[in-house]
Amino acid sequence: MNLIYKPNKPLAHIQQALTAIFFIASGLFATAWAGGDHGAEAPAAAGVVTSPRISSHSDLFELVGVVENGEMKIYLDRYASNEPVTDAKIEVEAGTAKGTAAPQPDGSYSFKHDLLGQPGALAVSFVVAAGKDTDLLAGDLVITDPHAEDDHASAKRPWLRWAAYAGAVLLLAALAAAAWRNRRRKSLAGMLIAACALGLGATATLDAQAGPGHDPGGEAAPAAGGNTPRRLADGGVFLPKTSQRQLGVRTVVAQEASLPTTVELTGRVVLDSNAGGKVQPTQAGRIEAGPRGLPQLGQVVRKGEVLAVVRASSSAIDRANQQAQSAELNASLNLARRRVERLQQLEGTVPKKDIEAVQSDVISLQQRAAAVAGSVSAIEALVAPVSGVIAAANVVAGQVVEGREVLFEIVDPARMSVEASAFDAALSANIASASASPAPGASVPLQFVGAGSSLREGAIPLVFRTLPGKNALPLSINQPVKVTVQTKSQVKGFAVPISAVVKNASNQDMVWLHTGAEVFQPRTVRQVPLDGSTAAIVDGLKAGDRVVTQGAPLVNQVR
Repeated sequence: MNLIYKPNKPLAHIQQALTAIFFIASGLFATAWAGGDHGAEAPAAAGVVTSPRISSHSDLFELVGVVENGEMKIYLDRYASNEPVTDAKIEVEAGTAKGTAAPQPDGSYSFKHDLLGQPGALAVSFVVAAGKDTDLLAGDLVITDPHAEDDHASAKRPWLRWAAYAGAVLLLAALAAAAWRNRRRKSLAGMLIAACALGLGATATLDAQAGPGHDPGGEAAPAAGGNTPRRLADGGVFLPKTSQRQLGVRTVVAQEASLPTTVELTGRVVLDSNAGGKVQPTQAGRIEAGPRGLPQLGQVVRKGEVLAVVRASSSAIDRANQQAQSAELNASLNLARRRVERLQQLEGTVPKKDIEAVQSDVISLQQRAAAVAGSVSAIEALVAPVSGVIAAANVVAGQVVEGREVLFEIVDPARMSVEASAFDAALSANIASASASPAPGASVPLQFVGAGSSLREGAIPLVFRTLPGKNALPLSINQPVKVTVQTKSQVKGFAVPISAVVKNASNQDMVWLHTGAEVFQPRTVRQVPLDGSTAAIVDGLKAGDRVVTQGAPLVNQVR
């Protein structure tokens, strides 16, 4: 007798319906968890937890207070420059707590009270006295309970977990009853495994969505780094006061003004013809040290001082010719002297004019013999033509040099010239002032001397002179410099140090603005250089913005 199994179609439909219901319920639970209350927990999920803070500022001061373990650490800075104020007296009043903040070795101030360790909101006021400046700063401080968020989540969501458990149990019972009625053990085992997997999966899904800190029986573990520098989602930077002081961040309040338009030229440092000189021998010879020895680089010398001696040198043939000529002159001189002696003995019988003629020949022969003898070992003293500093020294003792060879260069560091090339012929008539920049951020004021009337390599040479007493930076001959010429035309802009302008990821010029006590925001700008150390921001700023002038590259590197 063959037994043919015929499935019970109504039961199969019931199984499919129950399974679909379970998946739909699980989806609803997950959706409710992710889209309902979980959105309110986004800040906690972000993992950035900072200590309770209070900040306030006025036109004079900016103050930040950070509360940790019942202690408020206070940082006081100048509002305009962000310069730390370490010698102030700060009186604090937080609710019923009153007292004076104690100065700390790191430049901050400390105020301790048990009230600062209790959750709640406090109205805090600070009376600041620094030198002749006195100010009142106030703000609201909110101290949160670190366990309040976890308790709230535990009280609000327990029904989700138990609903998942109940759904899994009901599905398991329904599937087991259906399988038993069908008398199929294999089907029963498969359904049991599937039900357990579904129930465990739903529970794991809820646990995963709850995440760390949402377990009713556990304690939230906030991520570290809330009090460290970090890049914000909007591109700004959170920089705590401790980091600002370590990086030496300084600011300036932007003020719009009429600034001169500028033109940048390429130039080089040259010798001032009225304040510098060169030392050259007129004959070939061997170098010998002067009275003070051979001068060294950087040595100060005075006009007329003997720097070195050149002893003339000649070839063997020239030397032999000079010696032969000297011997011939000496012989002629001896004969002339004897003739003078004989004529003097015959004085009275010999005309006086003959005696005087012979005496004149003696004198002439003496001078000629002395000149020829001196030429054999002639010595030339090399003296300083001007007072200044030795800029170049190209000799050593015993060196043989040629005539007209440059041995020393003397310059006056306070009086140097800069020669620049301009391709606009009208620029020379529109120069208001100028400066040279030998290095980024360095500037040397210049005085315009004049322009050439003939082109040199297709450009007009412009000559500038450093101002005496204002050249704090050393310049060297032939040193390349960037010459910034300020014209008589004016443009509206904000003058900031060139160090305030940095590059963003798109290689655009930008500055960092101090928008909050511990928050900095980038701002794309358009700049025009004013001189070697200052730039004019003509677009991107408004009056009153606090621009970071020192430490901007370091702020730009925070990630």
